[in-house]
Amino acid sequence: ELIESIFRMRKSAKDEKKKGVIDPGEPTEKELENGPIDNRGCTDIIFCLCFVAFIAIMCYVAQQAYDKGDPFRLMAPYASDASQCGYGPNKNLPYLWMPNLFCGNNNSIFTSSKCVTACPASLDSQWSTAGIGYSQLYCQFDSTVYFDRYCFPNVSAAVLMFKSNATDKVGQYLFDIYTAWRVLCIAAGLAVILTMVFMVILRCFARLLTWLTIIAFIVLLALIGYFFYYKYQNTADSSDALNYRILSIIFFVSDAVFVLAILCMYDDIQLALTIVEAAAIFIFKTIFVVLTPLWGMLFTIGFIIYWIPTAIFIYSIGIFSYDGTPVPSVAWDKTTQNYWYFHLFSLFWCLAFFLAWVQFVVAATATQWYFTSSSDAGGSGSVSKSAYWSIRYHLGSLAFGSFILAVVMFIRVIFEYMKEKLEEGPGKNKLTQCLLAIASCCLACIGQCVLFMTKNAYIQIAIRSVCFCCAAKYAFQLFLRNTDRFSLVSIFAVVFIFIGEPVSYTHLTLPTILLVQISVVAVSLKKK
Repeated sequence: ELIESIFRMRKSAKDEKKKGVIDPGEPTEKELENGPIDNRGCTDIIFCLCFVAFIAIMCYVAQQAYDKGDPFRLMAPYASDASQCGYGPNKNLPYLWMPNLFCGNNNSIFTSSKCVTACPASLDSQWSTAGIGYSQLYCQFDSTVYFDRYCFPNVSAAVLMFKSNATDKVGQYLFDIYTAWRVLCIAAGLAVILTMVFMVILRCFARLLTWLTIIAFIVLLALIGYFFYYKYQNTADSSDALNYRILSIIFFVSDAVFVLAILCMYDDIQLALTIVEAAAIFIFKTIFVVLTPLWGMLFTIGFIIYWIPTAIFIYSIGIFSYDGTPVPSVAWDKTTQNYWYFHLFSLFWCLAFFLAWVQFVVAATATQWYFTSSSDAGGSGSVSKSAYWSIRYHLGSLAFGSFILAVVMFIRVIFEYMKEKLEEGPGKNKLTQCLLAIASCCLACIGQCVLFMTKNAYIQIAIRSVCFCCAAKYAFQLFLRNTDRFSLVSIFAVVFIFIGEPVSYTHLTLPTILLVQISVVAVSLKKK
């Protein structure tokens, strides 16, 4: 879609310059003959200021959360007498003791728990020092501390199961990553090399592979139709013969329609293949653009690392209460609720903004490369220049587009939460479930449309240096004039990705497994 937009822009300018006429429906764009506009100005300044204010409010909410929140209290369990261990009267009793269900007549560990100073580790005087005054009512047992708060019976089978499924496995995973970090780096390098090889294959054989696939599909439909026709000719049962005849007619007609569609859309298919080849050349010639999604991923990971602890602190602002289980329940006031919903929306807006930044940088780099090329093999694009454009001139436009996408995502999340609550209620019925499913599908469709339009709007911003609303209008008009071409490019892109991914996975997985095995053997020999 990116190369399609750029290709249509340049084709219009070239037609106007050489022939005096342009492609029907394309606007006259004198200022775009030499590529994207260099004399840029700031776009959507108001939304840029709104985004800066949003960041300031987000910092204020985080500061309030870290001042007023107490996430450690979320980990402090409640005993069966509704007292919280480690707080208030139980300040010196931080651990929750659980009765042993493997002996006695205990029916629930939640109705007989008690806050203690320390978990009894053996059947000795620790039972009295632990503060368990009713130890005669329950059988004594060795206990082990879990999660730094809970005293569970030290039953050997339970302990072994817990360790094998949690602590030991986590440690093993971390050790495996530490052992194989060199292999993982080598695998990442091989992935880049395989990507470049696949781009070269697309450049050289995209047309051949596409037309062979089309011819094979035509032949396949014809063979299936002939198969059902043969079955129709050699079947004695009249009902089966009628079914075979109908199926043969369907496949023969479908084959004929497909051939006619290919003949009518021959020029568009050639254009789509040219665009696929141009995209392959762009990736191959502008290798640093491959790192742009990696930067976006790093920004996303860094934000999530900040977001999760802040969410925990916000969640812990409130009044703690006992609801029958050791896990405390938190009641929020109106201010805390506002903090939580704002923090949740900040997740969607910031993630959408990182996505918008990546899309804009790739689009701007592609426009520079395409319009500076005198042939398909030439051209150059600067990722750093594109990143500068995004921050210096178009921060407000990226914030505007990402805000629209974030609103749609936020509405979807709220709706799905309400949908789940309604489905859990006693009054659910088939009609309600059907209406909820339809509404969920419509919201998902709206989300995809918004994602598509914002992405194409960023392309127009990279080319024209206009505000987001104008860019969205240009993108929508371009899509309406070239719906068939956009669809063909998308179809061929999906086909080539479908072909490329299994090949890359296969050629990358086998060497990686071999290198991991060699690494494990080397570590074992080194220990010996």
